[in-house]
Amino acid sequence: MADAEEQVKVLSISEPVPEPVVKREPKPKKEPKPPKEKKPQQQKKKTEGAALIGIDVSKEVDLGEWYQQVITKGGMISYYDVAGCYILEPGSYAIWESIKDFFDKKIKTLKVKNCYFPIFISAENLEQEKEHIEGFAAEVAWVTKGGKSILEKPVAVRPTSETAMYPYFADKIQSYRDLPLKLNQWNNVVRWEFKHPMPFIRSREFLWQEGHTAHLTKEEAGTEVLQILDWYADVYQELLAVPVVKGTKTENEKFPGADYTTTIEGFIPATGRGIQAATSHCLGQHFSKMFKITVEDPSAKEAGKSEKIYVWQNSWGLTTRSIGVMILVHSDNRGLVIPPRVAEVQVVIVPVGVTAKMTPENKDKLYKEVDAIAEVLKDANVRVETDFREGYSPGWKFNDWELKGIPLRIEFGPKDSERHVVTTSRRDIDDKDQARGEVAISDLKDAIPALLETIQTDMFKKADSEYRAHRVEIKEWDNFVPALNGKNVVLSPHCHGDKCEDEIKDMSARKEVGDNTTVDSKAPAMGAKTLCIPFEQPAGIIEGETKCVNPNCKGLAKSWVLFGRSY
Repeated sequence: MADAEEQVKVLSISEPVPEPVVKREPKPKKEPKPPKEKKPQQQKKKTEGAALIGIDVSKEVDLGEWYQQVITKGGMISYYDVAGCYILEPGSYAIWESIKDFFDKKIKTLKVKNCYFPIFISAENLEQEKEHIEGFAAEVAWVTKGGKSILEKPVAVRPTSETAMYPYFADKIQSYRDLPLKLNQWNNVVRWEFKHPMPFIRSREFLWQEGHTAHLTKEEAGTEVLQILDWYADVYQELLAVPVVKGTKTENEKFPGADYTTTIEGFIPATGRGIQAATSHCLGQHFSKMFKITVEDPSAKEAGKSEKIYVWQNSWGLTTRSIGVMILVHSDNRGLVIPPRVAEVQVVIVPVGVTAKMTPENKDKLYKEVDAIAEVLKDANVRVETDFREGYSPGWKFNDWELKGIPLRIEFGPKDSERHVVTTSRRDIDDKDQARGEVAISDLKDAIPALLETIQTDMFKKADSEYRAHRVEIKEWDNFVPALNGKNVVLSPHCHGDKCEDEIKDMSARKEVGDNTTVDSKAPAMGAKTLCIPFEQPAGIIEGETKCVNPNCKGLAKSWVLFGRSY
């Protein structure tokens, strides 16, 4: 566990920390005042009599503070009094609902059925599978007391549900005719981590879906694993406009107890770090042997024999981390930038040109026209909101909606009414002049949905271009760490050896080597780990000739492997 100083540092990045009460002592007049301790954003004073609603620190200067302000001021998160646990506000929960609706429809085409298992897992079940529990042991939360009584047998709060669900599988699967069995849960899990808390990205409780399926053959299981992975990539790329790389985890990084793990890996440009976005695992027969999930082999039965075989199993999961990745990839120094397909509100209409000299009749006429524009957009299935708030200037409202990341703003005033047009402003374009446009009122029904799709496409293109620019191919070790320090992830030839992988992680970490000297002093303390073995392999590796990037390794490269510092 981190010492007290490290804990304070962690909280200052990710959690609001109450300002310590400091007893003030009289000071000599000539003595300079000590610098004031920085307060969390929630406690900041008003500036020049007006509420400070904008982001007051840039993404480039202090990513942690910027992120905290964006998610709280943008209405994504509120903090809770249990560290590492957060309140999902309607803005973020609506994004999760969009993801859920999209993915749920996909998996139901595979005849996956939703269900719910209890949050508590008995110690006996959790500890049955040694390799699996070892992977989660440090993160399992245990309930040891019920009311005033000490529990005779502690129960675990689920970190994942393999061991909770598979006794049920063993009971339900009595014949090969009961296969495939395909279940999915939309639930919460708890992993009592002591790493740096970061809302959405790394929290002690989070929402996810976890699919668990059983199949007769390895081939059938493998087909599903890849189909699910494709749909996970679609969630990120089609809904969240976030590019990902599909691949397989190395032995070191695969899910505990799995035969193999497939993954989609994202990238956070601000830090140059990779991030695991979602995983789909082929568990093989590992758990079915542990929980005795068997069926009679139908091919043996046809030959007049009776032979039991173990079923093949998969598990796959996608979490609310996806929202955090979206925020980190797209948002800017004005606040959130939300892709139209998942935005709770896609368009906001703000009346402009309303002055004190305007007659009540003209104001009422303008507001009715705004309502009519909103109805046209609603009929076109656009999620639209009107802003008639009194006492706020149009400029204040613009900043407020920009902070919340609404994809498109429509301004409408008396001059627009005379010309039968609306003025538009795109949130995804930083230059305010380039962001602006004009649409005839007669064209709104078709033009605004088309513009929202253009915004969605442009957001993905921009993020994809940046990710591709920061995936660099490195064959020589001398260039490996400098490339990482340049905020890149690195594609390098690798032998797939687990010890070699550990050595690369150690060698790429920052280390003190002398009194005043460091190796790669600009590098973060963490080393690079393998993110995945990408499905799409660049040319350049010659079988039996290309050396592993690790200069100490005597082996030859089996493939390009994506390395990076990661979350």
